[in-house]
Amino acid sequence: MRDTALTLTGAARPAPTLPAVNRVAANALMRRNAGGSDIGTRRAAGAVAVVLLAAGCTGGRVAAPPPGIGAPTTGAPPSTIQLSTTAPSDPIPTATTSAAAGPAGAGTGPPAAPGGCDVPGGYPEPWPERPRYTAHLDVDPAGRVVTGDVAVRFVPDADTDRLVFRLWPNAPRIGRAGGRLDVTAARLAGQPMAGRYEAGGAIAGRPGTIWVLPGAFPAGQAVDARLAFRLTLPGAINDRVAVVGRAVRLGSVIPVLSWIRGDGWQTSPAVFTNAEAAASEVADWDVTVTAPAGYTTLATGDEAGPGRSVARAVRDWAATVAPMRLGEASAQGGRTKIVVGVAEGVAGDPQALAARNAKALDDLAGHFGEYPYGRFTIGVTAGLTGGIEFPTHIMLGSGVATVHIVHEVAHQWFYGLAGDDQYRDPWLDEGLATYGESRVDGGLAYQRSRAIPASGRGHLGESMAYWSRVDGSTYYLSVYVGGVQALGALADRLGGYDAVDCALRRYVHDRAYSVSRPSDLLAAVKARSGVDPAPILAPFGVH
Repeated sequence: MRDTALTLTGAARPAPTLPAVNRVAANALMRRNAGGSDIGTRRAAGAVAVVLLAAGCTGGRVAAPPPGIGAPTTGAPPSTIQLSTTAPSDPIPTATTSAAAGPAGAGTGPPAAPGGCDVPGGYPEPWPERPRYTAHLDVDPAGRVVTGDVAVRFVPDADTDRLVFRLWPNAPRIGRAGGRLDVTAARLAGQPMAGRYEAGGAIAGRPGTIWVLPGAFPAGQAVDARLAFRLTLPGAINDRVAVVGRAVRLGSVIPVLSWIRGDGWQTSPAVFTNAEAAASEVADWDVTVTAPAGYTTLATGDEAGPGRSVARAVRDWAATVAPMRLGEASAQGGRTKIVVGVAEGVAGDPQALAARNAKALDDLAGHFGEYPYGRFTIGVTAGLTGGIEFPTHIMLGSGVATVHIVHEVAHQWFYGLAGDDQYRDPWLDEGLATYGESRVDGGLAYQRSRAIPASGRGHLGESMAYWSRVDGSTYYLSVYVGGVQALGALADRLGGYDAVDCALRRYVHDRAYSVSRPSDLLAAVKARSGVDPAPILAPFGVH
């Protein structure tokens, strides 16, 4: 899912990592618990005080827990950090071959793998017939419009009678706020073609999240398609597609094929819950963004020119487009360049955030394997209550950037590398990313102590069809926290968290650039440890 978090300042104990899975309910709960105090970050003397983790805090977030969720019984007062308010081509090289590096920053390379973990370094080559996208976007922030086109070459691994593109800006939350993505023209092998919309969870009166182009497409034969589209941007909404002041968030805005090898087309409905319904194979991207003078574009992939990014073997594309202050750092011994942009009028020190991102990346790479890309960017904008992860790019809100960063970076392994169908198996990315966050930030004991609601216990493996019927906090506790608890039980059986880390490292290595199922994770655990994890995870609802 694309995560958001709430932060309540002045709390004295660590508390839940709370994505805005149901922002209205979550805000109400937080305000009641705080006696009506504002939720957000303290501003003083031109700076923002961002509450960071103290020793033993979970995920770097410090907040008073909502009623009924459960608070830890111990914990040190939080520390604070003051963030200043100063103003078609070759694919990108991987981290193993790239020499790109920014100025010296936090992180001098990933720490060694857990002792005794003999998982090979590097990753298998991605699917050689993966899709190739070439896109152009013309961004008009004042008019709240993006016009664009995308060409894709696709080779299906089974016969199909249609091409299915997902139009995620037509998902219900964005559509309800006035956003919409319209396909205005289509060509197949250079010839004009007509397609059709299917609802796919979109609200009434809006184009669907599914756009179908019929035809005959034999297995193993390349297909060349081109779409022209128009994106109407909503205003300052708390989501991945928005215009806030002069800043523009463009998350999952390019029509993308939803083909999954061995499964065919994924057409699960988008959901109102702040959670994902997407699944996509990795692809290569070459995207050029045209924006007004004075704007900077930070996007998925490597910078190949003004406004142009190219990316190799990533699942999606996103960008933050705004007038920005920039900061840089390096990770993995200089093999990965970190670039952070803080939009105008937004508090935050981009250099400090870049250093924090580099440390998180190095720490997580030490547990789960190297980050195989040469660049990682973050766009910080107002009007976002947390973070939203995309391959090699993160969107963060003002004032929550530092405290939320580790979870989003963990998604680069669990969703980015080891992919999953986020509608069918949401715990495979959210549960594992929360484990990675807690492993790095020392929150495992706290997460394992938390109560799971009755409607969530034993349901970890449910799809979004189930979680869409419960309230947001139940989804969060049951999937995010429940995933940590399931892996904790596995650690108890395997002899510690290092053994779980090594099994996850094996899973990421074996399933890199693929779309996985729970059975793939279980197979990796058994192959690495010799222990069948199925009986251990079955009580949690993983089958």
